Amino acid sequence: MSDFYPWRKAPEADFAVIGCPISHSLSPKMHAAAFAELGLESSYVAIEVQVGEVAEGLDHLQSLGYRGVNVTVPHKEDAFDWCQDASDIAVKLCVCNTIDLRRNRGTNTDVVGFSRSLEGHQFTGKKALVLGAGGSARSIIYSLELDGWEVTLWNRTASRADRLVKQFGFSASVSSVPSLASFDLIVNSTSASLGGNRLPVDWTEASKSALAYDLAYGDGLTPFLIDADRLGVAVQDGRRMLMEQGAAAFEFWWDETAPREVMMAALL
Repeated sequence: MSDFYPWRKAPEADFAVIGCPISHSLSPKMHAAAFAELGLESSYVAIEVQVGEVAEGLDHLQSLGYRGVNVTVPHKEDAFDWCQDASDIAVKLCVCNTIDLRRNRGTNTDVVGFSRSLEGHQFTGKKALVLGAGGSARSIIYSLELDGWEVTLWNRTASRADRLVKQFGFSASVSSVPSLASFDLIVNSTSASLGGNRLPVDWTEASKSALAYDLAYGDGLTPFLIDADRLGVAVQDGRRMLMEQGAAAFEFWWDETAPREVMMAALL
């Protein structure tokens, strides 16, 4: 658990991660390790920003002299709206998770972070099921399609999934029932795990060669991964992606190579 501050009581610092909830975030620990490794005298804190207060919160952190922020759920769309300038990938998806407050410029490091987090896995096929239709799902679907995956999307509200696919021109199909059969990769992009909740999926249908991937992480396995692990399905939480997107954010701010091994060690 990270110490965190309400945005109105944000301390003097250089960088931050904002979200709601935010106490679970390991970003401060990861970035502090990177700063120490490279001898950078900078600080990084966790800031809680309530829904509907993102613009005010970012304005406030900017006024305090913060150099940059990472953005986690559920604020990635509002963060994009706040930015006066954004990278091509952030513009395409209308979400950003990294902002340079000095330039009011945002980017999306989730796409590359997710892709890199799958390196080293050997998949028998390239069929993926993505659960959820929020800002994180956009990045995951786009990343998978760039890497040649056939993607199916499920959301509790099917109409929202349909809108997402049509709005962003994805080739993904939409499923009304989250059947796990035939998928090589099953990704939970919802925030269910952060609240200790389970999704209506039947892991007995999943192939034992599949990978269950939860973007969330915590102390031990998330509920989503516990259920998969019990049925013998390989599991991965969001820490590898956190490191990869964090390293890309670090390089966006510093124009310097991030110490990836040190950052991953801090998360483990």
